[in-house]
Amino acid sequence: MLHLNKDKKYLLACSFGTDSMTLFDILLKEGYNFSVAHINYNLREESTSETTKLTEICQKHNIDIFVKEVNTFLNHTNLEAKCREIRYSYFKEVYDKYCFDALLVAHQEDDLIETYLLQKSRKSIVAFYGLKEVRDSFGMKIIRPMLGLSKEFITQYLLDNSVPHSIDKTNLSNDFKRNKIRHNVVEKLSKEEREKIVKEINNLNTNLCNNRLYLEKLNLNSINVLLKLSDDNFLIALHLLLEKSNLFHPISRKLAKEIKGVIKSNKPNIEIELSNTVKFVKEYENIKFVFNNEPDDTFVYVLEKPGVLDTPYFYLNFLEDYSNRNVSLNDFPLTIRNARPNDEFLIKNYYVKMRRAFIDWKMPKYLRKRWPVICDKNNKVIYVPRYSKKYKINGKENFLVKL
Repeated sequence: MLHLNKDKKYLLACSFGTDSMTLFDILLKEGYNFSVAHINYNLREESTSETTKLTEICQKHNIDIFVKEVNTFLNHTNLEAKCREIRYSYFKEVYDKYCFDALLVAHQEDDLIETYLLQKSRKSIVAFYGLKEVRDSFGMKIIRPMLGLSKEFITQYLLDNSVPHSIDKTNLSNDFKRNKIRHNVVEKLSKEEREKIVKEINNLNTNLCNNRLYLEKLNLNSINVLLKLSDDNFLIALHLLLEKSNLFHPISRKLAKEIKGVIKSNKPNIEIELSNTVKFVKEYENIKFVFNNEPDDTFVYVLEKPGVLDTPYFYLNFLEDYSNRNVSLNDFPLTIRNARPNDEFLIKNYYVKMRRAFIDWKMPKYLRKRWPVICDKNNKVIYVPRYSKKYKINGKENFLVKL
């Protein structure tokens, strides 16, 4: 099977639906090493019985299964996006904990065509047309090994091999735009029409790939670089920045226009919360996408006497001379902690507030939260390392901030 290796350890995203159970059966019969991850959103009456049946099948074949029960009522303006966020967050948790090599997702050729036609109907500029067979996203390697199989093939496979499965009744309605495209367009395509669309997708992606190769050579975090791009390339650049950060969030033309407005703003530091997990950040001349739920970086370390401290935030070696850090033996014990906005320290006979120094140094906001200062035994700030974007390590530092 495409891109799969029997020496690798796979995590299969399995809903007990037709597609994922086809992939389950193929993996089982071909002897691949895999486990199953399943989400029960409790949104349908039959969802609990589906979870039970899938668990029993896994136990019968000695396949490890990881199940997440969603018991909170999901009343969300974009239910589809919320469910996606929940499942990929859980898949990532299991993926990391048990060291899987890749996550397998059972999208097939109909999904590929539906996605492309949906993109086309929205006149979207995207980072990739249709669905990628292999991609890095959410901090995982994601493989879709069934993109060359049609829904017709899968339906016949389930029948021929008596594979247990369920059919999600919500997929039969036309309440969602994707379902309308599926039932009114994709299911009515002839073999020749399907082949023509798949060829069209491949040609578009070849052209897009060439464009991406050009953009990937640029410093896309730089505002000056981004503002020189066309609107189409600007939108693709945002997609690339998300990919490089192992994050996912749809970028519409409307959102791209909003981000461009933020970039052009005279405000040096701006943050936009795009979702519960993704945030857009502007810091002076640069932009980036980051996880929205960044951990608290509060820290306090005490050095009772001259010695060495190697922490996640800084490295300190005061075994020998440390006078270059405005520290004397009489200042011990030292406290090294986060800088606070109202901290004051002495520069050329006058006191400067930390907040003011951060602004003058044009320090990114994420660094301000973890920037260390050294306090003497009376908790007075006696040393603050100077931030410089162009600073280079010479290997002789006795106090080094870990960026």
